[in-house]
Amino acid sequence: MARLWSALRQQLEPLLHRLETRLLLVYFLLVLLPIAVITYVSASHNFATIEQNTVTYASQVSDRMLNSLDDYIHDMKQIAIIPAYLDEIQSGLERSNQFYATRASEGGGADPWLEAGLKLSIQREVESSIYFMNNLKKGSSNVYLFDRQGNPYTAVKSGGVRSDLKEVYERWRQLAEPKNGTPVLVSTQAVTSSANSSKQYVFTVVRDIITTSFRSVGLIAVDANISVIEDMVRDLDEATRGTTIIADEGGTVIYDSEKRYLAENLGSAPLLAEARGSAGSYRTSVDGEEQLVIYRQSPDTGWKLLITIPQRHLVEDAVRNRNFSLIAAGVAMAAAMALTVVLILALTKPLRSLVSLMKQVQGGNFEVSFPVRRRDEAGMAGQAFNRMIARTRELIDNIYRIEQRKTEVQLENLQRQINPHFIYNTLESIRMTAVLSDADEVGRMVQLLGEQLRYSLHAGSAAVPAQREWEHLEQYVELMNYRYGGERFRLTLSAEARAADASVMKLIFQPIVENAVLHGYDDSRERLTIEIDSWIEGMDRVVRIRDDGRGMQPEVLARVRAELASAAAPLDEESGGIGLRNVQERLQLRYGPGYGLQLASEPGAGTTVTMRIPQIQAMDAPAEGEKRGEGADA
Repeated sequence: MARLWSALRQQLEPLLHRLETRLLLVYFLLVLLPIAVITYVSASHNFATIEQNTVTYASQVSDRMLNSLDDYIHDMKQIAIIPAYLDEIQSGLERSNQFYATRASEGGGADPWLEAGLKLSIQREVESSIYFMNNLKKGSSNVYLFDRQGNPYTAVKSGGVRSDLKEVYERWRQLAEPKNGTPVLVSTQAVTSSANSSKQYVFTVVRDIITTSFRSVGLIAVDANISVIEDMVRDLDEATRGTTIIADEGGTVIYDSEKRYLAENLGSAPLLAEARGSAGSYRTSVDGEEQLVIYRQSPDTGWKLLITIPQRHLVEDAVRNRNFSLIAAGVAMAAAMALTVVLILALTKPLRSLVSLMKQVQGGNFEVSFPVRRRDEAGMAGQAFNRMIARTRELIDNIYRIEQRKTEVQLENLQRQINPHFIYNTLESIRMTAVLSDADEVGRMVQLLGEQLRYSLHAGSAAVPAQREWEHLEQYVELMNYRYGGERFRLTLSAEARAADASVMKLIFQPIVENAVLHGYDDSRERLTIEIDSWIEGMDRVVRIRDDGRGMQPEVLARVRAELASAAAPLDEESGGIGLRNVQERLQLRYGPGYGLQLASEPGAGTTVTMRIPQIQAMDAPAEGEKRGEGADA
């Protein structure tokens, strides 16, 4: 360990003695470190600030919402008082009480038609006023009137009539009668109706109907669906990302935005246990998750509104703000450090920069230049360095041009050793001798060979019209038929291929046809047919060359495909690069990796080579010196 420390100290000592290192260390201790500490403390303080702001905001919104809810319940109570001032309702209920009392005393022996008419008259008298009360307040579900015997009267507003009127009347009467005409607020109940069997949740205001003579003639009940509360708290839940719960003084849940505790009693649950007094906030655990609870109590109804916000949501915002602050401070400090480094290096290291450039020159890099921005000694040394490098580059360029010219001269000398025109003229002389000797077949073979050599060896344009390539292929196939004897090979071109107005690379198709001749044909076949088709796909031209030869075995096909896909595969030097890999490399070097060959083959079913090249319109005429017959007598 001591030896390692000694070696490390030897490495660091020169660095620590540098002026720029000391300046950076002082800058870090006096500027960057205090900024980092202040940023972290400030960001951490945001945790408490965000929580306090959340409590304040939720408290203000809760107060406004409780006021709105109190106003709504006050309106419901006002509706419940209306029967005390409507003679029609009092008269109708009096008649209903008398009718059912008489009917009970007489044992129901009256005329059925007379009874039905009287009941209908009473019902119309009472329910006509219910229509009026139903439409006084938005959100109230229904208004129900009962006579002293509990017979209900209603005019359905929405959702049908409650199916539990018989059961709840007695409980409502017991709540209302002791209050002597004062409206009583009943907590949320789960109900079903004649029109909807699914549960609905409503809260109710009930009141004993007292006449001016201080007699009770019946009961009124005003139902309100909890959806009216839902409309009030929706925006609050979205803003706080929490849950709103409203409970009465006994702990029965009036409303729960998540509908988990509706109509349940949570008086002894931890969620409500600490909600003491008219307002406040506290922390508690619900289902194993810490929650911040903010509560307010209505002075009118005694209902408590609780907003529960998961601690993770508060921490989420605080952590996000803290991380943003730390990242912003980090970026600012990094930028400041970078700027400081740049300034220090600009002031203290011009000569070291010059030394670094000299080391690059020693390594063979002569494309360097010292930026002269000073007029002092460092600037003068930089100017001298730049002049030296410029002179060195000039000498290197001169030597390179001389060596390049030597190579070109050597190549020209090698090319002059073989004169293509001499070969053409010699072949032409052989052909004429064969013709004069009535050896027409030999003459034709010599002519075809001459055309092949002329087309292959002439240093013309690298791109030719597609028709020139087709002519070259037809001559090649004819020459192969002479070589093998008989019509062993047949080349067919589709009409679209023959009419293709396209410019293609010279000698790009012959290696494919040659591959079909050499590897697709065997003595067991009478003839090998090679079909060429062509069409346009978008901006590309596709050429398909298909033979009906013996095809390839799967392992051979896989190996050939791998060679085509390998850009590093060596070319066949003996054939001068003529082969499928040569074609693939030429296509991709010229047009890019999106173009090239695709190979498909099955044993005994032949081989198909598909070539994709850009669609380029053919030249109006072949390149100079490539016309058939030119130079034969040169």
